[in-house]
Amino acid sequence: MTQHDIRQGVQHDTAVVMACDANYAPYALFMAEQIALLHPDRTFDICLFSQDELELPPSLVATGLKLMKMPPGNPFHTGTHADRHGAAAYLRLLIPGAVTGRYRRVLYLDSDIMPMSAGIDQLLGIDLLGAVIGAVRDNVQWRTPGRRVPENRKLGRPASPYFNSGMLLIDVERYQSERILGRCLQVLADSPEAVLRHDQSLLNLVLDGHWTELSPVWNWQYTWSSRFFADLVEPKFVHFIGPNKPWRDTACTLPPRFRRAYRMFAQRHYPGRTELAVIDPARRGWPPKLARAYLKHLLSIGAMTDYLNGFDTDLSCRPATLKPAVGSRRKVAATFKLPAETGVRAARHPVAPCRASASR
Repeated sequence: MTQHDIRQGVQHDTAVVMACDANYAPYALFMAEQIALLHPDRTFDICLFSQDELELPPSLVATGLKLMKMPPGNPFHTGTHADRHGAAAYLRLLIPGAVTGRYRRVLYLDSDIMPMSAGIDQLLGIDLLGAVIGAVRDNVQWRTPGRRVPENRKLGRPASPYFNSGMLLIDVERYQSERILGRCLQVLADSPEAVLRHDQSLLNLVLDGHWTELSPVWNWQYTWSSRFFADLVEPKFVHFIGPNKPWRDTACTLPPRFRRAYRMFAQRHYPGRTELAVIDPARRGWPPKLARAYLKHLLSIGAMTDYLNGFDTDLSCRPATLKPAVGSRRKVAATFKLPAETGVRAARHPVAPCRASASR
């Protein structure tokens, strides 16, 4: 199955979208298949955008996935950082303009995310509280929400809420009316020294804290300092940030279940592409900095439960603030309740679930 024109094949007014080059396409399709399997009666489209020529394996056609050909031309081909991401990292910034008039809202996901459970239909319908974007705070601010990120230091700006751009819930019409793409290009032209994390830097510098904060279950950034908390929160999406991915986990530092899932996908849909998941899931390894990781988790229990308890449900959201309001100190309740013997007491930030959006 070859790529569609963006104007064809639209069945719903919302979509989960991905963007990548040909090298990352198999991993994006792994994610797309998982989403389709978890949402058999979904009310959204699933689309993979690329400027490369992509082919959908015949074994995936029945899932209803759509390959979308981006229009030619990428304004980020020049003036961007030449590293492992390349200009393809900026394609997500072009998607809202490409789908205007077709989709009112899109959920962008990076290709190195593993979906773990359903719920996207409900997420696509929440009220973004007037913001262009709903996102999850970057993990550098999970424990220290007032941390001043390097981009702000470069430009002499004060600290502001800073999100990870691997998952973006975008109001397409508002994105266009507020000229987000043009403003990103202007920041890139005026302050290239501050663009340290590609599209993530650009969006955060443009929005400057004016975005809606979502629960971290929608973008659980899986690192040595957060992996043990994952079993407590049951993330909807596990995001393998950094260079170590399940399909190239040569040191076997990630749990075998992740490597196994990618290998089984490659064997089903790319039987001739053994390079896609070469690491044997049966091989055992140890996470790096294991003792340090346990100590980090132990010492940060209070800060992490403060952060996690800011969201009463998976669909809770709030306007991004530098230092969320802290209520009276009391024992942690609900999902993130800790055993009394830990001696840890954490604040609970009351946040009402976001309302379902009235527009459809």
